[in-house]
Amino acid sequence: MSTMPKLLTHLAVLPARLLGRLPLPLARRLVRPLAPLLRLAMASRRRVVERNLALCFPELAPAERDHLSRRHFRNLAESLAEVAVTWQRPGRFDERFGEVVGLEHLEAARADGRGVMLITGHTTCLEVGARLFGERVEAAGIYRPLNNPVLEEFQNRGRSRYARQMLSRYDLRGMVRHLRSGGVLWYAPDQDFGLSRSTFAPFFGIETATANGILELARLGRAVVVPMYPLKDEASGRVTVHLEAAFDGFPGDDARADLARFNAFLERYVRMAPAQYWWLHRRFKTAPPDDADRYGERAKPPVGP
Repeated sequence: MSTMPKLLTHLAVLPARLLGRLPLPLARRLVRPLAPLLRLAMASRRRVVERNLALCFPELAPAERDHLSRRHFRNLAESLAEVAVTWQRPGRFDERFGEVVGLEHLEAARADGRGVMLITGHTTCLEVGARLFGERVEAAGIYRPLNNPVLEEFQNRGRSRYARQMLSRYDLRGMVRHLRSGGVLWYAPDQDFGLSRSTFAPFFGIETATANGILELARLGRAVVVPMYPLKDEASGRVTVHLEAAFDGFPGDDARADLARFNAFLERYVRMAPAQYWWLHRRFKTAPPDDADRYGERAKPPVGP
């Protein structure tokens, strides 16, 4: 990366560095006015959000879904402050930031020395949840590497405050090694990776391409799978990380049934706080051959690994 683009990236990151030094409630208030601007500027993503909400909540009136979309963009705006503070604030997140409930399920899952794969979904408060959990339990996370080295360093340095290590989503050997050594690995696999890497399973009553990697990694890592989900109280701003009992006999012999179980868990929590789920993803872009195109244009086949 040449000097000038690198300098520009450092300047672009500077507001996040400054924002991250503020108390979290103040930082959220400062970025909240960005919500309507984000909704306007991100027109194509706004349409994805609206389509996802129409697919998942057909029982809601258009005005209700529009209100939900606006609340979603408010949470997206607040997530900018949450990421900045989570990556920049020194010390420990105390009870003002939130809590972790259900740690007894993690302890039970680790009783025989096996590694644990925590599976969750993408939410706007995910980084706060990750720090709350990471300050209590030593764990590694799976992430997507960034092409920009300045942003990559900023991201990884920030997450090093609470993650034992961050493993690239392409580093399968590293993930397996971590799990087989008895480690805890945080994984959010609720994205569409295409037909070749997925099995169709219901999510909000829709046949959804769900990542086979959940099952493959659990088998290769000989891991126990524990579901986990962070929820933010939008009135107080506190985030609660919910851990539930490990999936029994997971994975089994029926991939669709296993993945439907994960999707059902995810859907249950999404319905509790729908404005906090990451609706910007084209979660339903891969459809069965006889299904209509869900986003108005046929999705291109995935490129790369």
